[in-house]
Amino acid sequence: MPVKILFALLSIGLMFTAAAETDAPSVLIKSEPLRKQPMAENLTAYGSVTPATGATENISFPRAGQITRLFIVAGQMVKRGQTLAEFSTDPNAAALYHQAETTDVFARSELKRAEDLVSRQLATQSQLAAARKALQDAQANLAAQKNIGGDMTVQQIKASFDGVVSLLSVQQGDRVQAGFSILQLSKGGKLRATLGVEPEDIARLQVGMPTQIFSVFGKQPAVAAQVLQIHGVINPLTRLVDVDIELQGTAGGLLPGMQVRGTIELDSKESWVVPRSAVLRDTQGAFLFQVRDGHAQRIPVTVAIENGDSVAVSGALDSSLKVVVSGNYELQDGMMVRETQP
Repeated sequence: MPVKILFALLSIGLMFTAAAETDAPSVLIKSEPLRKQPMAENLTAYGSVTPATGATENISFPRAGQITRLFIVAGQMVKRGQTLAEFSTDPNAAALYHQAETTDVFARSELKRAEDLVSRQLATQSQLAAARKALQDAQANLAAQKNIGGDMTVQQIKASFDGVVSLLSVQQGDRVQAGFSILQLSKGGKLRATLGVEPEDIARLQVGMPTQIFSVFGKQPAVAAQVLQIHGVINPLTRLVDVDIELQGTAGGLLPGMQVRGTIELDSKESWVVPRSAVLRDTQGAFLFQVRDGHAQRIPVTVAIENGDSVAVSGALDSSLKVVVSGNYELQDGMMVRETQP
């Protein structure tokens, strides 16, 4: 075959190939360079806000009585010195004080009489010692009754610091036994969160891990926190393990009893990180597209960590090729692509 004819045929073939390339469908995409960076996995858990340990005061009375008046409600903010409740001593407790008072008066008179008889040699030293011992016992009993407030018919309880009534266990008119806590007062701003974590995830947690706390129903910004304590037993009510979270700085509008969501930052590791939009899934699993010579190349990947809009993946990735982050839903393996203009 003459050389001129052969050259003409080759030229025609190249023209058809170029035409086929030009007519082949292409997809408009946006791509980004593949990057490797440290990425932390987040563990999400739910719970509620509670007063911090040491920032609460449980108010109770060492004697039985009745709540005659309440001046506060649960959740109310109070100031130092503000009256919280009025308490009336139970008649039986008051009677014990009066009995102790009478016994003290009688013991004093008996000691005086014994001293007079001894001075006239009409009583022995042992009788005098018994009278002194009786007075000591009577004085001790009277002091004990005073310490528990038996001498007060009515007592008003005032707040010892600025805070919030985090718990109210009684209503006006209730009768309470000695030692029963009628309310709990919490210092303002001293809060923590208790989150419930699945038992199988506890081994991944460590004290001090950074945490962010969000209100479940509100739109307040996240509150910075850290893991304070990891409990060693399962809570019988939730069937989860309680993890105490210490709030740092301001509480960001959080109040005791509020439902919250916590994201605990686990240990980070170096990974290939792509935008969430780059990863697709079908019956064969997760995959993404990289751009090679103007064509889409499908790469199966394994998703390791998902954190917000970023995803850490592993697979046969080429660090020199860009990753398709937009327009990938229209792609098939090997399709031509064209980039969007910036």
